[in-house]
Amino acid sequence: MAESATQGRRPDPRKAWQKLMERWLKRRAPIHPPLTLVYRQIFILPTRFGWMLGVLMGAMLIGSLNFNNNLGLLTTFIVAGLSVNSMLIAFRNLHKLSIRGGMARPVFAGQTANYQLSLQSVDQRPRPSLCLRHGKDLVGVDIDSASAASIAIPIATRWRGWHRPGRMRIETSHPMGLFRAWAWFWPDRPYLVWPQPAQQPPPLPDSGGSPGGQDQRQPIDGEDFYSLRQWREGDPLHRIAWKASQRHQDLLSREFRQEQSPELVLALEQAPARDLEARISILTAWVIQAEQQERTWTLRLGSTELGPDQGPAHRERCLRALAEL
Repeated sequence: MAESATQGRRPDPRKAWQKLMERWLKRRAPIHPPLTLVYRQIFILPTRFGWMLGVLMGAMLIGSLNFNNNLGLLTTFIVAGLSVNSMLIAFRNLHKLSIRGGMARPVFAGQTANYQLSLQSVDQRPRPSLCLRHGKDLVGVDIDSASAASIAIPIATRWRGWHRPGRMRIETSHPMGLFRAWAWFWPDRPYLVWPQPAQQPPPLPDSGGSPGGQDQRQPIDGEDFYSLRQWREGDPLHRIAWKASQRHQDLLSREFRQEQSPELVLALEQAPARDLEARISILTAWVIQAEQQERTWTLRLGSTELGPDQGPAHRERCLRALAEL
């Protein structure tokens, strides 16, 4: 049994490699924003087009030397010089680039979170053709010499709670696409993902706390006299107000209502589901409905109570409590 449990918990090689690389980069320079990129954080390699051009220039060099072709040698050296200059420009496009910020507005699970970052040129140089990469998502941005640029990278969400965006990569292949310079960094400011609301939640519970109750704004029958109304076919005869009908020369019926509290209590045990995540999903949908109907409600999660209150601010507090549950 112990051997099988150990085999079931084999470490992920990809995560182990990422942790090893993160420790190595952290020894070289800071990796968490705010940071300014220096030469120890910038890596550069030829692109596919750069490798192909290098092979072509090597073949031209060998052919020119073999046939003593001065024009071929001149062309080879000019292209090689331009390539070396493009490598330097690609490096300088990232050098002294400041990365700051790092935040995202809360979203529901399953939606896309837009993680905001601010990029600024410390030495007041323009930075064209920058790309921010997170996983398979790629977002491009250009920075003017005297202004900062805000960039949002989309992050897919699946689970509720607090999450960290993980490793990001800023890169550029400016100006000729022969070399790609890049730098890694790890934003450490987490973002919040709210629970996914239930698609078809049960009705809001009544003030007594029983699930499946009616909306408190809808009139329901009770024992307290409410008003007189026009008699309708099907009304019981004992509800007919004979004296009032005689005075108004029309048949009137007494209407009774049940007194209800304007406050709504939403508790975890009220959600009709066995799974905890399903209950949280139903409570999320109830919180959204209560806010849309401008109700006053209290969220009860065990010993924690939020409210009674109403409005968007109370809604966000409740959704945060559900996400952190």
